[in-house]
Amino acid sequence: MEITTAGMLLRQIHPFRFLRERQRRDLGADLREIFVSAGEPVYRRGDEDDSLYLVAHGAVEIVETRGGVESPLSIVGPNQYFGEWEAVFREPRVHGALARSDCRLYTVPGDRFRLVLRQSPSCAQGFATILRVNQGIFAGFDRFTARLLKEADEGRISVEGLLPLYRELCPAIHPGAAEDHRLDGAALQYALRRLPENVTRTFAFLLVDEFPYAFDEAARLFPKMPSAARRRDVWEMMPGKNMVLLRNGRSDLIDLVTCLCLYAVESRKIRERLVRERVVERLSHYMLNRSPDEDPRGFLDTLPFSSREMRSLLAAWPDDPVSRLYEIVRHREMFSIDVRRQRRNYNLRRGEAWTAEVARATRELLGLDPTELPPEQGVHIVSSNTHSVTNCLNPWYRDNHQLLCSWGAETGHPALEGSWTHERDKVYALARDYFNSFPDAAEEARSRAAASGQLRLSETASTGIQVQLIDLSRLRGERYDDAISPVCGTDASCADLIVNIDYAFGHQALYTIRNLLMLFGENVRSVNLLGKAGALVGQRGDILIPTAFIEQQNDQFHPLPATHGEEGRALEESYNVHRGPMLTVEGTLLQNRRMLSFYREIWNVIAMEMEGAHYFRQILESRQLGVISREVKARFLYYISDLPLAEHAGLTVPMVPAEGVPPLYAVTRFILNQIILGGSS
Repeated sequence: MEITTAGMLLRQIHPFRFLRERQRRDLGADLREIFVSAGEPVYRRGDEDDSLYLVAHGAVEIVETRGGVESPLSIVGPNQYFGEWEAVFREPRVHGALARSDCRLYTVPGDRFRLVLRQSPSCAQGFATILRVNQGIFAGFDRFTARLLKEADEGRISVEGLLPLYRELCPAIHPGAAEDHRLDGAALQYALRRLPENVTRTFAFLLVDEFPYAFDEAARLFPKMPSAARRRDVWEMMPGKNMVLLRNGRSDLIDLVTCLCLYAVESRKIRERLVRERVVERLSHYMLNRSPDEDPRGFLDTLPFSSREMRSLLAAWPDDPVSRLYEIVRHREMFSIDVRRQRRNYNLRRGEAWTAEVARATRELLGLDPTELPPEQGVHIVSSNTHSVTNCLNPWYRDNHQLLCSWGAETGHPALEGSWTHERDKVYALARDYFNSFPDAAEEARSRAAASGQLRLSETASTGIQVQLIDLSRLRGERYDDAISPVCGTDASCADLIVNIDYAFGHQALYTIRNLLMLFGENVRSVNLLGKAGALVGQRGDILIPTAFIEQQNDQFHPLPATHGEEGRALEESYNVHRGPMLTVEGTLLQNRRMLSFYREIWNVIAMEMEGAHYFRQILESRQLGVISREVKARFLYYISDLPLAEHAGLTVPMVPAEGVPPLYAVTRFILNQIILGGSS
């Protein structure tokens, strides 16, 4: 029977029927009625139109074009809709639509449809089920991770076999993944900074979760191969073979293999370019005959790369780019990856060793084991980085503020460029380079921190997680960052212990926080995560306060208490603050524009990160089991480090100091003030 009104049509179509009557009425008033004659196209593949169509009368055929030939995919009849993919994902038409009979249709403009999804969670979740479950929009992610984990379990991973699945994902960080010839230099640099520096001459990787018995002293037996932007333990066992010590959970494995896939895609483009342009022989001749003092720039200018591509290659390999190109030509991405995991181990040895180190350091600092602390001794766990918390509480920076600023001005340091919300942030931004120039000053700063109650663990037990313990009672009377309240008086919080741990990596966070909560138990007063995230709202340097965490793996939803983040209102005086759900992702490279658009439009997600859901889930479990008090405060604060859907603000574009330092220290000061002033009670 023919539908006579737009409102009645909306009531008949799932999931628009979940709209409230008022919402249906408002949407019906915005629909536009169109007529399409039989045989005419509604739209063609590649059209930029992102409207959604409702069928009131007639039938529409969705067609796929391959090799210039159109073939039918499905038929859409009365009381049905089509075109929702482009409306949600804001992309050109994937398929064409052809009227099979005379049709009466209603159109919903893309921006109006997305507004409906934001205004009606019921309707949004109805579309989420259809897109994710019925239409399998994330099937590519599932195929890639399923194959990777299956091969890892079987003990042998084939990068060559994973590459087609990886390229189909087209990660947001790697927009050139699906292209055969255009070199994506920014993505290549991203991967290389997270891979061992000898990757261009490594053929075999041995991935282990514990040291093999024969090589239990790897640091003494083999040279270590650093990764510039990833805390990864890698040793070169012999030329061409690396041993990698994986961290807890699967995040480290996924990150390593996806970076290898990215590298393989881009290095193949480089090799095929050099082979196609017949310069391999010249490259070999140059390598055999070059003199040690020869500047390679002249030879590099003869290679078949554009000026932009050459700049990216020089940035990726500033020391010896010609040798790296020579190795890529001969390597041919022939990776062999063996996985040797101990059954029923779950990396307990390293986790136990790390926990024992924290306990030992607590005894050294306070004179008591964590299990012996009196009930009134509060413990605050902070997951941040290796510097912001300890810097803010180190009097050395206040005492030497002018010295560092004068040095920065004399050297023309870029940290002094731009505007700064807080003057002390300049000093923190200058400190690393200043210490590199004056190692004695670095030792002086460490000694001053130790005298003020800070104890830094020297060993991480191969977990990659550094730890600093801070005894607040020893900061009484000290003068440090002037935006942080002084430790004084006899309040209980002024004698508390801060356990500051470096960022865990993905699933590793679950094991890490579990051990700390069990170690300090009823003494825990608060757990605080100060992170950075890729955002779908705002700008770099803005502040994010999650209202919930969503796990990408299975869309498990973890709502935070309604009061979470309300105490962060003070941050709004100086920063743009965004509140909303945050997505805990499987891996940085397991995100593409379609996936990000889905979570932005359907779930109203504001940002992505890798640890939050794991931390929060373990806090909830520990509360329920009585490991910690139900009154323990959980705080989650982030700043925006990148915008993955923005062309020039993604992870491949580094932040300048004035972008990242101020928001990091703003959330650090806020958390420290909450701890010192007893905000955990």
